[in-house]
Amino acid sequence: MNKKILLKLEKELIKAAKLQDNYDLSTINLIAPASPTPLKYFFNTVLRHNAIAEGLLGHRPYAGAEGFNIIEDITCKLACSIFNADHANVQPHSVSQANQAVYQGLLENGDRILAMKFSDGGHLTHGLKINFSGRFFNFDFYGVGGDGLLDYKSIEKQAIQFKPRMIICGASSYPRTINFKKLASISKKVGAYLVADLSHPAGFVATGKFPAPFPSCDVVTLTLDKTMLGPHGGIILCKDSLSAQIDKGVHPGVQSSVPLRRIYEMANCLLDVSKPWFKNYISRLSKNMEAFEKVFSKYPGLMISNGTDTHLMVLNTYKVFGLTGKDAEALLEGVGILTNRQVTPGETFKPYIAGGIRLGGSWITARGFNKQETIAIAQIIVNLLSNPQDLIVQQKAKTKMLKMTFKIRKNDVWSEEVIN
Repeated sequence: MNKKILLKLEKELIKAAKLQDNYDLSTINLIAPASPTPLKYFFNTVLRHNAIAEGLLGHRPYAGAEGFNIIEDITCKLACSIFNADHANVQPHSVSQANQAVYQGLLENGDRILAMKFSDGGHLTHGLKINFSGRFFNFDFYGVGGDGLLDYKSIEKQAIQFKPRMIICGASSYPRTINFKKLASISKKVGAYLVADLSHPAGFVATGKFPAPFPSCDVVTLTLDKTMLGPHGGIILCKDSLSAQIDKGVHPGVQSSVPLRRIYEMANCLLDVSKPWFKNYISRLSKNMEAFEKVFSKYPGLMISNGTDTHLMVLNTYKVFGLTGKDAEALLEGVGILTNRQVTPGETFKPYIAGGIRLGGSWITARGFNKQETIAIAQIIVNLLSNPQDLIVQQKAKTKMLKMTFKIRKNDVWSEEVIN
């Protein structure tokens, strides 16, 4: 390639990185999966190299993996201890790949799986037709009742009729707790594996603020980059009887090599779960979500399921304000508040348009925003949604957001003093 073109692309790359970095620092991020990962997970001086190794723990086809094996083993032990699992595999590059590995290890192509409907909170790897899961397996879907909550009697009836080989619970936009014991009873009755995708509430599970999935579930998948504030990457936890199948599902099932640096970062994140700052963060996160509920509850029908038990909630903006999720998302982004459009139960719009928005409190809480500030943000949101064409309202909101964004706060995880 021409040297001038290379230099031009290099400058553009740096410029784009600075653009994104500045944007992230000048907006308030309420996107549910977003979290400001503590910098120490990335900028450590102990592990200087980004080594990779192939194969399962203790069975590498690479030389020089002695330290790698020890680090991965420690990470697995930490994950098992925190989530009360028998076995852990920390190699998946994402939770989507972790789910793929679970299917690969426990099922045959075409097997039946019962999962939560996408519009009611399910994840795309739980059977969406355009996803690999929907292409290779036979899915049926359960949903929520008129109250926005899981109807376990209906799920049991559906499971008995469908006879799935696997039942999946956990979701990307269902804001309530899950009764794993009831689902385990249903799974046992039809002879199905019970798998929980707990990527979103993982931090709540780890601190006892969300029902424990084990021993009810057979397998749990999760990531550390949402409510755990950790690095990207998937974790699979399972009962000991399934460990060999799960490990083979990962390797050679769906992936080859794995980077040591990511596993080392995972271990550091898992170690932090027991520290006071992390427990304080989860406690403040719950209070901030209560603050959102306090404001949004004044608008009947706005909150799906009328509230939340976790770090996220879904607002039916079309039903209450006549705004599609796409329009609401754009309106809020215009003043510096980031959310994402979200399909809602009984959705009539396509996912790209959607009838609502999903928002979460992980980012603002980890950056030190308190309950009073969260109430202020919620009030700005409903004021904007109520007056979508009012430019004066938008300008006032933008000014308030900028003042809030650049304020120095206690409990900000991007301040090293918080996490040391």
